[in-house]
Amino acid sequence: MNYQHTSNSRRRFLLATATLASAALPGCGPGEVAVSAQASPSPVPPTPRPTPAPTPTPTPTPAPTPTPTPSPTPTPAPTPSPTPSPSPLPSPPPLGSVPAWVAALPTWQWYPLPNTALSSVEPKPVPPGITGPSSKISAWCGAALRRRGSVYLIAAAGGHGDYAGNEVNALVLSEAEPRWRELAPPSAAANVINMSQFYLDLRPSATHTYCATQFIESRNRLVVFASPGMNMGGLPAPPSGWPYAYTDVYSFSFDLTANRWDPPDYIARFPGGGDFTAALCVKHPLSDDVYYSRNYHGGNYYRWSAADNSWQRISGNGRNPWYVGAAIDTRRDRILVVGGYGAAPPALLDLAGNVVGTSFSGAAAPALTTSGHPGVIYDERIDRFIVLKNGSSGRIEVYLVHPTTLAVEAAPMTGTAPANRPNGIHNAVQYAPELGGFVIANSYTGNVFFVRTSL
Repeated sequence: MNYQHTSNSRRRFLLATATLASAALPGCGPGEVAVSAQASPSPVPPTPRPTPAPTPTPTPTPAPTPTPTPSPTPTPAPTPSPTPSPSPLPSPPPLGSVPAWVAALPTWQWYPLPNTALSSVEPKPVPPGITGPSSKISAWCGAALRRRGSVYLIAAAGGHGDYAGNEVNALVLSEAEPRWRELAPPSAAANVINMSQFYLDLRPSATHTYCATQFIESRNRLVVFASPGMNMGGLPAPPSGWPYAYTDVYSFSFDLTANRWDPPDYIARFPGGGDFTAALCVKHPLSDDVYYSRNYHGGNYYRWSAADNSWQRISGNGRNPWYVGAAIDTRRDRILVVGGYGAAPPALLDLAGNVVGTSFSGAAAPALTTSGHPGVIYDERIDRFIVLKNGSSGRIEVYLVHPTTLAVEAAPMTGTAPANRPNGIHNAVQYAPELGGFVIANSYTGNVFFVRTSL
């Protein structure tokens, strides 16, 4: 479902899905009524002196059974969702070692990893949704990476009317032959409800993740920050009083140690307001703190602390709207933001969201004034920001940004670049420091790509 993500198109999409959902089911006709014909009495033979029949003792009318007072309708019990078959992640390799397939690669070459199409682990049965599990790539969704062991992760991705599956998929890049795993299956269809951050089994709803998916190394958890639930005609409404309905303040967290979703309140609730859509969401790779700012809410700029699981409003800075890719330079604590709802120039921020640099130079600098949900990473080994964007040629383009001079140049790529990623890169591009390169899944049916950036 490769459609442009604008306010008008989203409204047309919601109208279309609501129309589909309102198609009437065939009416059930009335049942046949069984009518018993009353039999005529048989004639009684005449007798000269009929013996009168004894008068029957009337049967007393039974006293009516009192109607019990109905109990309140309880919240429906969830249907047991499939329990994940243990698919434990392998122990990470020794630090400093790389698999043979990485060691054989030159730098800056696009390398498609064989047999790594996400479609290879498609769930059965397929959860509801208009565009199905391909939405995990195409429906405005990103990814995360656990640095230890180089584990690429996609979870609860899809959302809106596209896809309701909340499965967790992992690709262990440190293996000799990486293959996708399903760490947790999707919720049973009977548990899927509309307009709620959590389904009836208390597992999270699928959502457009944009850049909200982050991996918190210190907690060994994947987190999807403050994102709403499904909004799809035809899904059941939440039960009356359901606490997770019509809100977007909860975050979803998946425990890779226990291989299960946490309870809804494991991550502190987001205390602010505003529009979650393509919000700024970027993690500091060293502290695990997440910097987060929504659209249209007075420019409130927050930090979620991984150490004590708390939110702090740290400034009134912001952008309306954001719609950016972002990464943090861990040497200087600077954030590069690229993109916008319309073509917007890049900017360098400090951790409080203050603009500290706007003078980008070099022949490739105009390429960073862009829209379309680019992706940004910071490569710690080569000390460069790396920007990926969908290109005008139909293939992904890669740019290098110097962190202090802000000089921009095209990366010296070789090999065949992957096709543009439907509806944007977001944070689907992830830097893997143990492997010295970056990874991106750009297609549901195609292979995942890896690029080695340093030896």
